[in-house]
Amino acid sequence: MNKKKKEHKLNSEITYKEVRVTDEGIMSIGEAMKLAESQDMDLVLINEKAQPPVCRIMNYEKFIYEQGKKPKNKTLDIKEIKLGPNTSENDLQYRIKHMIEFLQKGHKVKISLQFRGRQMQHIDIGQEQILKMILAVEEYGVPEAMPKLEGKKMFATIKPKATK
Repeated sequence: MNKKKKEHKLNSEITYKEVRVTDEGIMSIGEAMKLAESQDMDLVLINEKAQPPVCRIMNYEKFIYEQGKKPKNKTLDIKEIKLGPNTSENDLQYRIKHMIEFLQKGHKVKISLQFRGRQMQHIDIGQEQILKMILAVEEYGVPEAMPKLEGKKMFATIKPKATK
């Protein structure tokens, strides 16, 4: 038994008096059924809400097969790694490990480095840290742009390398 719920009504499941058949025009349901039968195809209800409802004459099994072959669009998040200019070496290695995991899963990674107070005088230290992280994951990802300073934060975004 098919566990999937049918998305469309077929042939005798369509109970409307009149339907609009694509490429043929408006006709009674009986005429549409005869036309589909003469072509050895199915009459498939595409849009119930239209007046009159829209049907298409097609091979339904082939249509469903083609629908299954279409690639599913998966949404990928941008994962953010936050750190400061005084982040210790061990913490950096820990965050690099997480960045590698995210990139392997196909996510983009945004590195954000927050400067506080007098740390703004040492922007070069923060930039070194971000570049160090980018170099550590260059096998898995490519930076979209060089690190940018916006206000008191420095950003860099890394996208995963394209798989072959």
